[in-house]
Amino acid sequence: MSGKEQVFIRRRIEFVAGLLALGVLLLAVRVVDLQWLQSDRLSDMAEKQRYREFTTQAPRGPILDHKGRVLAESVEIPSIAAIADEVPTASIASLAHELGISSRKLHKKLHNRKGFVWLARQISPAKAEKVMALAIPGVRMESEWRRYQPLGPVTGHLLGFVGIDGKGLEGIERRWNAQLSGEPGIRQVRRDARGHSLPDGVWLREPTPGKGFKLTLDASIQSIAYAALADGVREQQAKGGSVVVMRPSDGAVLAMANWPGYNPNNFGDFHPGEWRNRAITDVFEPGSTMKPFTIAAALQSGRWQPDSRVFCENGAMRVADYTIHDDHEAGWLDLTGILVHSSNIGAAKLAMDVGSNDMYDMLERVGFGSRSGSGLSGESPGIVLSPERWGPVETANIAFGQGIAVTPLQLAAAFSVFANKGIYTTPRLFADQAGKHKRVMTAAIANQVLTMLEFATSEDGTGKYAVPEGYRIAGKTGTAQKPGVHGSYSKSKYMAVFAGVAPVNDPQLVIVVVVDEPQKSIYGGQVAAPVFRHIAESVLPYLGVSARIEDQTAWRNMTIATEVPVLDGTSLAGMSMREVRRYAAERGLRLHVHGSGWVQRYKPAAALSLQQGDALEVWLND
Repeated sequence: MSGKEQVFIRRRIEFVAGLLALGVLLLAVRVVDLQWLQSDRLSDMAEKQRYREFTTQAPRGPILDHKGRVLAESVEIPSIAAIADEVPTASIASLAHELGISSRKLHKKLHNRKGFVWLARQISPAKAEKVMALAIPGVRMESEWRRYQPLGPVTGHLLGFVGIDGKGLEGIERRWNAQLSGEPGIRQVRRDARGHSLPDGVWLREPTPGKGFKLTLDASIQSIAYAALADGVREQQAKGGSVVVMRPSDGAVLAMANWPGYNPNNFGDFHPGEWRNRAITDVFEPGSTMKPFTIAAALQSGRWQPDSRVFCENGAMRVADYTIHDDHEAGWLDLTGILVHSSNIGAAKLAMDVGSNDMYDMLERVGFGSRSGSGLSGESPGIVLSPERWGPVETANIAFGQGIAVTPLQLAAAFSVFANKGIYTTPRLFADQAGKHKRVMTAAIANQVLTMLEFATSEDGTGKYAVPEGYRIAGKTGTAQKPGVHGSYSKSKYMAVFAGVAPVNDPQLVIVVVVDEPQKSIYGGQVAAPVFRHIAESVLPYLGVSARIEDQTAWRNMTIATEVPVLDGTSLAGMSMREVRRYAAERGLRLHVHGSGWVQRYKPAAALSLQQGDALEVWLND
């Protein structure tokens, strides 16, 4: 072998050795890079290939009534999910069939997707079992939490509902979503060497349940109120209605219901307009239920007394270019008579004498024109114009409930003032919510108006159909035309209202009933008052308030008029108003006077048996 050939071979060997050395050097560099420089990143990649993570909901806190009965709770329910890139295309048709969706829709969910994807959420256990029986790779069953309300439509408007992602969307569920929501959990799923998901998994962070709370609501009273309202609305073929039941002493709302209802467990089946809680969101003109507050303002002015008389113009009175009418023509009426006969003219005259500023002050103090502070979202403040915008017509109209708008909850809170000896208490829905109390009128005035309201439920009053057997009730009816277009009032659409206190001798309940667009009758005494009675006659015994039939009998006997009764051999007939008032004051009787002049007749006939606190009604005539 020549020298040149030897040199060539040696160089080739050196070249190959050099290449080998370079390769070893590069390999060493790569080893260093992988083992030290990129070890953390590569470890993370490996972990991600071996594991998948997804977030799971936490159960929401329960909502309970004041006795601890469940009104809303989270129940565990199966859902079907998949690791999208693991599901075989050939299995899509059978999977779609069991899920009850089209193959096209399912393919769209899985196509070009990787990782975790929901296929069907919150389904029945039977359907979930059928899906899992297919044993399709990548398809798995997971547990979720679904909100369930046992009373359904009965509490639907108040509690609201929760969306599929566990967020409150309406009502209390929305208002207190932060408290009710828990802390979501993180679940990790392992994959085998082929990348297929293994069953089960581990919690990286277990979900933390949300915090629940108690309401002042009573599930039994809520059911009673809802059923009575539903019956009343159906009976009158009305558009709808609302009821609020309050305990006047502390402002606790025991029931708040609307009809028609909707089922929050299937809220998607109803129109969004049906979801709102109309007892706090919808305002209406209260009609004659505003008159007790007009009379309270008159009494508070010091210029009027319960026995003061107002000439009611025999049913028609002109104010500026507007004529006010009464349904029943009347001449002279005292303040009780204005309530008993529901005289618009009498109320208007009182308000115009008191003045717009003092009238506004009374309405503001009992809660009209501002949100009640109940803790519910969406509550309307109502509508009360500033007194600077009240002319004579506005002042007269507001006195009998036109030109002002309130919510059922506001009206209930305002009527509680009469039951609570002149103290306004903020309505409250939550058991741990502190009620705010403030005196808005003297106890004497509140008691005087309450007594007048009891007369308004006598046989001669407009509220006689509100009285349950064996109980004394105080309340006021209201019938209001609904505002129409261009500022006018509808000739065919009315709101029928009754607001009252039960029982008078020991007020336990304030109940407000509002019926929207009744068809058979438009009057609150015939439409809303019977609903009040049905609620009161069921709830009072439930609360342990016994009926006293003797009280009821005595009250009804007051409706039997006598022409010339005799008392101790002396007839009351011919007595002057001053004399009969002195007679009633000496015996502690509750006196109700019609007309002026001298006594023509009175009731009851057994006047000698009347005891302190009993009622005596007299008719006078010039």
